[in-house]
Amino acid sequence: MKNLVVGAGLTGAVIAERLASKLGESVTVIEKESHLGGIYYDYFDGETSNLVHANHYNVLHTNIKYVWDYLNQFVEMKPFYFRPKAEIQGRPVSIPLCLTSLYEIFPNDFAKSFESKLISKYGYNNRITISDIHKNYDEDLKFLAEYFYENLFKPYTIKRWGVKEENIPPCSETLYPFFTGIDTRYYKDKYQAVPEDGWTKLIENMLKHKNIKLKLNTNFSDINADKYDRIFYTGSIDEFFDYKYGELQYRSVNIRTKNVLIDNAKPYHSYNTPVNFDFIRVNNYKYFTDNNENEKCTIGYEFIEDFKLGQNERIYPVHNNISNEIYNKYYQESLKYPNIKFIGRLGKFEYYETDMLVAEAINAVASLVVISENDDNNENRLGLENE
Repeated sequence: MKNLVVGAGLTGAVIAERLASKLGESVTVIEKESHLGGIYYDYFDGETSNLVHANHYNVLHTNIKYVWDYLNQFVEMKPFYFRPKAEIQGRPVSIPLCLTSLYEIFPNDFAKSFESKLISKYGYNNRITISDIHKNYDEDLKFLAEYFYENLFKPYTIKRWGVKEENIPPCSETLYPFFTGIDTRYYKDKYQAVPEDGWTKLIENMLKHKNIKLKLNTNFSDINADKYDRIFYTGSIDEFFDYKYGELQYRSVNIRTKNVLIDNAKPYHSYNTPVNFDFIRVNNYKYFTDNNENEKCTIGYEFIEDFKLGQNERIYPVHNNISNEIYNKYYQESLKYPNIKFIGRLGKFEYYETDMLVAEAINAVASLVVISENDDNNENRLGLENE
């Protein structure tokens, strides 16, 4: 079988590697850019040697062992706990919110009182929401929910999604998490890591197979698709159909980098600014790989803006009634092409965490294999038992 994979991001790379190594089939991978990676594209800054995540910070966090084992075949995955901060009234506060956050923002006696009431009501080390806290009859807890709603959730949502204040859910319906514990890690999964040599290197290693042919600077329109038995399309589904039903709505990320002395940068992985400034956060890439060889940090000011065709990249799909209706039309259209599988963030108009993206790509190829009805071992089914 001859396969064409459109897009050399992480989804495309996993699909190509599985087709080549597990099915022994030939695969051509095309990429419109001059480099691999897509949203996972990263590079080492020439001045500081810091690994810069060019389009979006990317951290693996998962409880899926086969995803962890699979990625570790191609590059060393370095343990990494992401601990961002958010600026609330000029103070750096741990997010997602937890008991530690209380002591970072409030006077000590206030924080103790809030902590006591939260543990008494919800127990220790549990996940609740701002909505849960707001539903209390206790006026102190209502104040706490409204405080974080007004100073964190509402301004952050407006900045990230570009929505009007009246379209944001009220405090009583806000599902932003709060943890009644002191764990300041953003993710709580068993496996948390970043590739030591970067995501681009990981993808490059995936594609180093005799059955895989990679073509950069190549558009889908440049290819004779009829030559291929199967096509895996990881580009935007509306672009494939030439926008016949309209454009799907996305938000884009514009990261502007700058090298500064360590003393002039905030010592956090990421510093979110929901209220102040036009950028939504500042990422400090020195702390993503613990680069201690240079006295300078590479920081990235992250601006969120609407996606505009030909000007920036699609990052976050905007799910509203109009976009969802448009996508459903494209999905129905795609069913007319049984040899083409639309997959990944853009193919399915969904935002995936890394582990879900990898798992979906692995399963897309696994589904092509004849599976014994009695084989209910997930790792055997995915062909990972010997890797």
